[in-house]
Amino acid sequence: MIIPETDMNILIAVPGNLRTVPMSRFAPDALAALGHRVSVVDYSLTLVEKLRARLLGEDDAQAVAARLLAAVERARPDFFLALYGANVAGRVLADLRARGVPSANWWLNDPFQFERATRILPAYDFAFTNARDSVAAYAERGIRNVRFLPTACEPSVHRPLPALAPLCDISFAGDWSAMREQMIGALVANGVDVGIFGPWRRKLGEDSPLRPRLEHGFFTPQRMAEIFAACKATLNIHTWRGRFDYGLNPRVFEAAACGVPQLVDYKRELDDLFDAAERAAMLIYRTDEELLDQCRRKDLGELRSRAVAASESIREKHSYVARMRELLKVCGK
Repeated sequence: MIIPETDMNILIAVPGNLRTVPMSRFAPDALAALGHRVSVVDYSLTLVEKLRARLLGEDDAQAVAARLLAAVERARPDFFLALYGANVAGRVLADLRARGVPSANWWLNDPFQFERATRILPAYDFAFTNARDSVAAYAERGIRNVRFLPTACEPSVHRPLPALAPLCDISFAGDWSAMREQMIGALVANGVDVGIFGPWRRKLGEDSPLRPRLEHGFFTPQRMAEIFAACKATLNIHTWRGRFDYGLNPRVFEAAACGVPQLVDYKRELDDLFDAAERAAMLIYRTDEELLDQCRRKDLGELRSRAVAASESIREKHSYVARMRELLKVCGK
């Protein structure tokens, strides 16, 4: 198949109900920036669809299939891309195949949701994962249509901002998990000034010492860039820390593009995707003790200068436009 460089009709299916998935907005914008005509369909269920599914005993994918098939008929796409694709039914992909439309899935929850992906990705013509070592793991399961494509940044949003009034020394912007609460609690107990930004309120105990440090609620990508401009460094804790030493989350690229030093747990791809100057602006830790030592460093101001200097190359190499260009190149072979 030959995919033209511009002027395709592309239909992209996104999980619109997930407020912490920035690529639902950035991937379609990147494809449009490459010169394609882009339609977006949300595959999350409406309340009516949920009720109907329960009454009829349907699973979520079947419940939303009619809406996706209608979007295919309306868009008449030359190419179909799903982000995650949890609710894209097999009959939708079969309809696309009957029309001669190639399909791709960008799966961004590896490696911690690998088993779930093994039930989703084989139905696509092409699949992409955010974790390099997952490619071989899929191949061992007989799934050989998967390539490595990490997440990205959006240069118009993820860029250095002028320094803002300080909010804290170290920020953490992201969802709650028990591991994250434990790690941040330990830092606070050791005198580290950590500010937390995200939907944590329901998870924290009433007497938690982290409550006064919380700015509760979902934040926009723009707000995240402002948070980064109001701290000395930001903390990045992968959901799968301690279980897998590979696979990168979006925050790696977003923080680097914003020019903020980030304390990030070690992942193998860091050595491959970032050069020495870019890694020099990161504070990579493997243990809780290393993390605490990094938080206590006195040269975070100097590291900020390094991070800002490195951010230009990050925005060039790791943008969503670069990722979508690579994805289409692979699918066009």
